[in-house]
Amino acid sequence: MIAVSGGGIAGLAAGLAVLRNQIPLLLVAGSTPATTLLGGIQIAPNGWEALNRLGVGDMVRAESIELDAITVRDMRSTATIASLDLRKSAYSSIARASLTRLLEAEITAIGGSKRITTNITHAVQRGPDQNWDLHIVNDDGSTFLVDALIAADGVRGFGRTYVNSLEATKLPQCINGRIAMRAVAKATDLPKSFALPFCNLWLGSGAHLVHYPINDGKDVNLVLTLDAEKVTENWQKEFLDHNDVLASLCNRNTINWANTQLPTQTYQNCWRRGRTVLAGDAAHPIPPNLAQGAGQSLVDAECLMRCLGGNNIDDALSIYAQERSEAVSKIFKKAVISSKIMALDGPRAKARNMAIGLGGTQMINEWLADVWAAA
Repeated sequence: MIAVSGGGIAGLAAGLAVLRNQIPLLLVAGSTPATTLLGGIQIAPNGWEALNRLGVGDMVRAESIELDAITVRDMRSTATIASLDLRKSAYSSIARASLTRLLEAEITAIGGSKRITTNITHAVQRGPDQNWDLHIVNDDGSTFLVDALIAADGVRGFGRTYVNSLEATKLPQCINGRIAMRAVAKATDLPKSFALPFCNLWLGSGAHLVHYPINDGKDVNLVLTLDAEKVTENWQKEFLDHNDVLASLCNRNTINWANTQLPTQTYQNCWRRGRTVLAGDAAHPIPPNLAQGAGQSLVDAECLMRCLGGNNIDDALSIYAQERSEAVSKIFKKAVISSKIMALDGPRAKARNMAIGLGGTQMINEWLADVWAAA
């Protein structure tokens, strides 16, 4: 039996990877239900390849929206800076809740899993001879003997602190004071352009807004990233009231913005301790600016499935940890650079927009090519 901790997308995808190899699954979902972030996610070609290999590509595709383009626009002037045509790429948006539900349904349909609602507090491992065993101890006092633990329980969960000997209480809370204001709006409450199948990236001074449709175009996912200190009483007017398009988002009673902290930028190269390995945000708290957080979690799961299918457990975990840590470290560094670029303000923001405009589609394609590459 293999245990997977975490009830979010990363944990469910990893659990599915275990079951695809006909290995009994213990899903440790946490004593409190996982808090699903508002809105949606974008799935790039690498994410779709992982979903296809996990055997759920068709069902997820049925509830996703194929996006025609990523359009980069100036937050003040509304001018289009650059546009990336996605019609020949596998690139879509889907509600987080929909993807979570579909993964849970597939796990239930396969069978062979046990779900417990508790938190892992510590683990006891003995080995590495042929009698390897791993005991996980939970906050309710129960103990389970498992063959391995895949910790997909987030940046502040047991797994990340255990594998890297970190103190969770000392982990930074957000990226240089950057936060994301998230909301889901009814498409009927906004101008019709918001429901079109585009990912719109608006670049402003010290802030950027991303929006795209979800739930069959009935809803619009909205994410505004800015410095936490700038979320004042008048933040909507300061960042969204410069043009008629974005002004439609201001001070609407039907739009409830949620202030969400962004994960720490620290990256740990070590993903394995004995028979415990990391996955998802526990392994790679990627800044959201490349829309790869969920996508890389899906690739984690596909890699786990592949490794478990052709190796003994120890070799499988070793190959997985080495392969994924090397691959994600490059994407993580690129996401950090993207975060800094999007956070530019004043004259530097204008220079950034001009540079992207001059580079155009070719620049964007070159920047994203290796990020979107399937494993």
